[in-house]
Amino acid sequence: MSGVRRVIFILLLTALLVGSGCSAGGGTAERKLLLIGLDGAEWSVIGPLFEQGRMPHLEALMRSGVSCRLLSLEPKQRSPVIWTTIGTGKLPDKHGITDYVDPTSKRFLTSNVRTARMFWDVLGERGFTVTVIGWLVSWPAEEVYGSMVTDYFRYRPREDLRTDRLTYPEELADEIGSLRVLSEEIADEEVERFYDLDNAMTGEEAQRLDVDRMFVEMRAINQLESNIHQLKDHYAGDATFVAVAEYLMEARPTEVTVVYLRGIDSMSHRFWPASFPEEVQIDVPETEIRVFGETMERYYEHADALVGDLVERFGDGATVMVCSDHGFEGPRPGRPRGGINDHGPVGVFVASGQGIRSGVKIGEHSVCDVTPTILALYGLPIAEDMDGRVMLDAFEDDFLRAHPIRTIATYELTDEGEETT
Repeated sequence: MSGVRRVIFILLLTALLVGSGCSAGGGTAERKLLLIGLDGAEWSVIGPLFEQGRMPHLEALMRSGVSCRLLSLEPKQRSPVIWTTIGTGKLPDKHGITDYVDPTSKRFLTSNVRTARMFWDVLGERGFTVTVIGWLVSWPAEEVYGSMVTDYFRYRPREDLRTDRLTYPEELADEIGSLRVLSEEIADEEVERFYDLDNAMTGEEAQRLDVDRMFVEMRAINQLESNIHQLKDHYAGDATFVAVAEYLMEARPTEVTVVYLRGIDSMSHRFWPASFPEEVQIDVPETEIRVFGETMERYYEHADALVGDLVERFGDGATVMVCSDHGFEGPRPGRPRGGINDHGPVGVFVASGQGIRSGVKIGEHSVCDVTPTILALYGLPIAEDMDGRVMLDAFEDDFLRAHPIRTIATYELTDEGEETT
């Protein structure tokens, strides 16, 4: 649907709904939704931190809402594939995003390759304003009924990296450009709580070990600076998108805000073995364990604080959803280290707000089920060509009676750009 036709559609829909005394979305016009994606968040880390009182914001959402194990895609898939499934309710063969890179062209897959619509497209065309920040495979920015900041925005503009269509509207990129956080701008004092450099093995200690062990530890000592630089880069990505989100919540508020944060996953790929050496059952240098042994738990605490900041800034009365695309279990003996081999099969889902049950652990659900559940929250029908289903056990009985689940054939567009039903 073109921009002009979309505006006309929204104006006509609004006039019709106001004139009839109804609300857009089947009586849910006042509903606000904040969806926070925490890539790679893992229940086995979150649980003990809850017990220690170290993740109070996510714990509060769980106590006031529902939580469950969110089954990832099998066989294991890369994050862009799964996040597109989360956003469409469809499996990769329907949405077209199958990796980071096209296996034939060797080019990064982009949003214009996607063959299914995202839930924010459906909501936007029904009059709900949306903000989308950092979602994987969102570049080039697409026209939305609100604002979009693509995953490419966080990188410093350079000649070999596309700098057009980083945002929608495109001029938004200049408005928020000063909010981009670069790793080289981060002082050591800002991130030193995530590691303990003073506890590193010294060269003298390493030289007292047997020769093979000495070389392992000396190599780890030499890599400390590089690892801390990587940590700063991962931290900077989350800092950028949280700063952008909080700014847009004030300057361009919308009814639906979606924020993707990659930090937990990026940190896990680098520091999981040092933080959980007993679990990975591989050889981990003592130097890494000493310096980065608390990195993962401390970053989970940091991510929880970011969730708390976003929830507070978004405002009271909102429905909040937090989910991850997969869990994490780190490298294991007998399989290649790194990438999707380190992912766990079960992610995280938490939801709290109007119409959501309170303090309940619900049954297992799939990453395919997030979009249908969001549509149900807004009283919209579920597309029959979606692979996911509504998380019925997440909703109060009164809500389901007032908003019975309905279906529609599809939300996809015809070749002429019209929505089919």
